[in-house]
Amino acid sequence: MDSPSSSPHSSRVPHLSWFMAFKAVADRQSFTLASRDLHLTQPAISQQVSKLESLLKTKLFFRTSRKVVMTEDGKRLYEKIEMPFNTLLNIVDEFNEKSNTYNLNIETEPVFSRLFISKSLPRFLNHHDYVLVRQVLTTHHLDFLPETELAVKWGDGRWEGFDAQFLFGLNYVPVCSPQYAEENQLVTSSDLSKAVLIHERDTTDWQYWQKHYPIQGMDIKKGHVAGESDVVMSMAIAGLGVALCGYELVKEHIENNSLIMPFPELRVRHHRAYYILTRKNTQLTKEAVSFIKFLHQIVIEQLG
Repeated sequence: MDSPSSSPHSSRVPHLSWFMAFKAVADRQSFTLASRDLHLTQPAISQQVSKLESLLKTKLFFRTSRKVVMTEDGKRLYEKIEMPFNTLLNIVDEFNEKSNTYNLNIETEPVFSRLFISKSLPRFLNHHDYVLVRQVLTTHHLDFLPETELAVKWGDGRWEGFDAQFLFGLNYVPVCSPQYAEENQLVTSSDLSKAVLIHERDTTDWQYWQKHYPIQGMDIKKGHVAGESDVVMSMAIAGLGVALCGYELVKEHIENNSLIMPFPELRVRHHRAYYILTRKNTQLTKEAVSFIKFLHQIVIEQLG
């Protein structure tokens, strides 16, 4: 019988650090950021990845001037090692449970966090008092840092490398302050042609709305622009114009009369929605599973 030292595989067993370097670069899409995460120099990370590429006889990354992108073989390798790596991390977490704390890292958007998570978070923590929730707030893009377990993002349901679970959609409707509607005599929908529009980031949402409700003389290319939903709402409350907002997000402002819907019948169901994102082929912790159930519950409670 052959001894363990004479195993035919022994000569090509890679160092675990090579896989760690590969995964860090894939997660960060950057050798520089990966080196910071692993507390190594960038040349050291590059050398470890090169050794892994040499062993596997394939190229794992395309390197551009702006970012690092996995090749098809790189994606295939990532899918195969991600779950084992996460399993190892979960084992470490189990041994560290004696610390009586668990950091649940999530990513979401400011308006969703304010309206849904922050208001109900005490209830979740009452049942999970050992959990510390760490939120990364992003708008119009997805960071999903290596430590992030789940994200709640607005989009079309397609994010490469992620499973997207539908949470809820929005009904978009024009809103403004009562004073603005009165001063600008917004009586019929045609009066929107003389209103100052407020856009979130660009004119895309108004363009989508206008396909359903074409109004003659309405120039959607003009108006104020803000990069975040809460700011758009604040501008409308301040009387700067008419904003197109998800009714579900401005409901509280309509109920306290800081905003009105001059034409409530002019609603359109947006083609995008909020989704819960998790990495593909990744085993979620029990804390992440509980938090996802919590998200669905609070959405049902608040939206009915």
